[in-house]
Amino acid sequence: MPMSTSRGRLEPGSTVETRSLTSVLGERVAVPDPERLVHLQFRRFAGCPVCNLHLRSVVRRHGEIEAAGVREVVVFHSPAEELAPHTADLPFAVVADPAKRLYAEFGVERSPRALLSPRVWGPIAWAVLSGAWQVARGRERLPS
Repeated sequence: MPMSTSRGRLEPGSTVETRSLTSVLGERVAVPDPERLVHLQFRRFAGCPVCNLHLRSVVRRHGEIEAAGVREVVVFHSPAEELAPHTADLPFAVVADPAKRLYAEFGVERSPRALLSPRVWGPIAWAVLSGAWQVARGRERLPS
């Protein structure tokens, strides 16, 4: 497998240098994990409605993900203090990266073009409406 040590996008099948991340709850997270695959997600800020909708679906299927031998790790570019109240109930590690160092290292970048694509408008609208409905019904908290 090719090793990627420089900044930029990784190619499929690449292996990253071993590192230890710290979750917002203080848990040490090995990436890569020597015992299982790691699905490393990069998310926007803590209040991103699309991110929250997607994370709820990951939580619902977390048992299946673990049974497949995959460890879920989610990175947000929000500070740990903002994330901590919202992560205690999540069954996977959440890592704060407010300086976006991991984002840069893994080649995850912002693109205004991404929001201009019509294929994202429906999911964005659904996420905002669904999130607002869950908050109104008392089933979700407002994001930080």
